[in-house]
Amino acid sequence: MRGARSIQVLAAVTALMIGAVYFAGRESSTVERSGEVVFPGLLEQVNFVTRVRVTGGEGTFTLARDDAGWVVEEKERYAADPERMHKLILGAAGLRRVEPKTSNPELYPKLRLEEPTNEESQSARFVLENASGAALADWVLGDRRPSKSDPGRSELYIRVADDPQAWLVEGSVPGGREIIDWIDRRVARFDRERLRAVEVVHADGVTVGVARSSPEDADFALDSLPEGREVDSQYRVDDIGRFLEDLRFEDVDRSSSLDFAGSVDRRVRVTTFDGLRIRIETVTRDGEAWAALHAEVDETLADTSAEGTDAESEAAAVALRPIEDVRAEAEELNARWTGWAYELPSYKRDYIARRIDDLTKPMEETAEAQEGSSS
Repeated sequence: MRGARSIQVLAAVTALMIGAVYFAGRESSTVERSGEVVFPGLLEQVNFVTRVRVTGGEGTFTLARDDAGWVVEEKERYAADPERMHKLILGAAGLRRVEPKTSNPELYPKLRLEEPTNEESQSARFVLENASGAALADWVLGDRRPSKSDPGRSELYIRVADDPQAWLVEGSVPGGREIIDWIDRRVARFDRERLRAVEVVHADGVTVGVARSSPEDADFALDSLPEGREVDSQYRVDDIGRFLEDLRFEDVDRSSSLDFAGSVDRRVRVTTFDGLRIRIETVTRDGEAWAALHAEVDETLADTSAEGTDAESEAAAVALRPIEDVRAEAEELNARWTGWAYELPSYKRDYIARRIDDLTKPMEETAEAQEGSSS
């Protein structure tokens, strides 16, 4: 996993040591196999897990490891969430038995341990495999609850492979029955201090722009405020400026599957104070907005004015990057974005759909409101 094998082993050993200490500290129990590691031998095999098959209500999907990291095969091999994958594999190695539960299949649904064969099922099956396809761990994951002995830990209901015996176990593994739960959903994340301006050009040519004059400015100003109108709500203007502050997608697909050549709804340009420009185009499919992104560098945008001595200026200067780092950042972003389109969350779509009339109001309304309050 990107050269982190020794780190994985260390993390797994640490997790198992913590679990062993925890169980040693519990009151003595006469329950047979209590405290036993669920998957003995998995610890030594964590670096050889190359495939994870997950079965939930929507069927089975596959998480696979290649030279670049973990990917989701059914999503055109888009990147899986690496942190979530690490937690799953290391967490499975650290699971320990607490006590047996039912072995009656009719009672499985009460623990959400029924076979995940349809959309009504609440369980999920996880199978960890090596490169040869051999299963290193296989379990059905059901309900979970905080540990009675340690609220910071979890107790889970599982069934191992084809064993009908259900168990209450302790440890920590992420759930997730759907593909979207395992994808790395981050599109972009920028420190607010870096964001200079956002310009949205609608399909009919109408442009809405917001900007800040310096990294220390708290708010974005609306460009070309019409005569006789004023900003209705500052936070609505700021929403546009913060469009890329933390952007995550709802779904991902190849950009070639959408019509970016002929039916672009909006063209968005985001610029930063340190020379980064990001171009975004959106199209609509099945009522949802999909975006394609591209990053480039414009040295003329680089702002060196944040070199003051006050705390705000120093903080802004730290947030801004040297132009060499910005160039490297643009290459990294394009390596991730090129060839892909992202379904925008509805609230982000609404941010860039706003027009001047949505952001302003006639100035008379303010005057009338003031007259009414004074009468």
